[in-house]
Amino acid sequence: MDCYCKFLIPILNICLIVLLVTQLQEVLKNDRLFRQRSYLKALNYLANQIPFEVIHDDTDFNEFANVLKAMPEAPFVIMYDSSNVDVVLNHICNIQFIPNTLSRLVALAFDREAQMALKEKHPNIVNGLVDLKKFSTVPENHGYVTYSLALHTHAKICASLALRGIDFWSMHPDTIWTQNFTQLNVEQMYPDANLIFDTIGNDTPYYMRMKNWICGATFFVRGNPTTYQFFRQTESFMLSFQSPDSTVMAYLCGHSRYKCSFLPHTIASNYNYFEGPRENVPALVQLDAGKLEGESKMDLLKRVNFIFQFENGTCNPEAFQNAREIVKNAFADTPRRDTRFEPDTMKQKYLLKHIFNIDPLDKKMFLTSHYTLI
Repeated sequence: MDCYCKFLIPILNICLIVLLVTQLQEVLKNDRLFRQRSYLKALNYLANQIPFEVIHDDTDFNEFANVLKAMPEAPFVIMYDSSNVDVVLNHICNIQFIPNTLSRLVALAFDREAQMALKEKHPNIVNGLVDLKKFSTVPENHGYVTYSLALHTHAKICASLALRGIDFWSMHPDTIWTQNFTQLNVEQMYPDANLIFDTIGNDTPYYMRMKNWICGATFFVRGNPTTYQFFRQTESFMLSFQSPDSTVMAYLCGHSRYKCSFLPHTIASNYNYFEGPRENVPALVQLDAGKLEGESKMDLLKRVNFIFQFENGTCNPEAFQNAREIVKNAFADTPRRDTRFEPDTMKQKYLLKHIFNIDPLDKKMFLTSHYTLI
């Protein structure tokens, strides 16, 4: 036995050295780790200039929050900036003629120009401001850093509202309403849940492996100390990892104390709906993909006929009535996902992880979904 060990240990040492050298070469060839570190440094620098306390204690934000707290039903909170005011105006026309909906819509702008533009068109909509315009000059990865800063600020806003005990829906203006979502009484469907999230995917086998991966376009928050802690954890995590809020929230929901529930795809879905059989049209569909190169979100909406206003800006009352059929037939050339064409190694890897309880739902892998973006 000693004889075998005498030869085996040096061989293992050599193998380990070769492995380490190989990994080091890969790191040096791929500077992604250095770019990731630069990104996190920039995000931390900007986020530290607008800490949670600055938002939570701001006089104007206090007034905004007090209006939300006084509302008889949970408000639908959308956040926007100057880049998508046109999308917000189209969204308002989408829900304009749905009973008990527009009265629950509140908006929070990330720059004053956007706030003024919306206020001019719809002065009766509650319209707050958390100004991020001063952070628009970011040298490296400008678009992605400012996008991440908006997501990080969104988590702080959710934490602030939760700390005040305000129940609310967080929604995106690029979400198409195909029916009266308010009539579904979703909050009552999950009375014990602190948080209710939409998820990516559809009900085909391919997406069963991504069960409870949060989309983040539509979610409900019961304002209490637990949900406050949830969003503080989300913002903290985002400063240490290159992960968007949706992936962090999906990971945190693995802890049962947060009491997360998840909406079926028949209620809320995203672009993945168009990759499925389309038998059941969801009440809400977010267009988080589908853009062609150089297209804006409004260009996309026009191309697929998700326009709810006339050219003069007034709302089209017939457009909502046709929304369900338009959604069902949109993106006709979108290919459908099919697990039959996946490599066997992918299927085996997922099966083994599930058997040995090693990140069985791939939530840790979901955290890395943005790693290739910088």
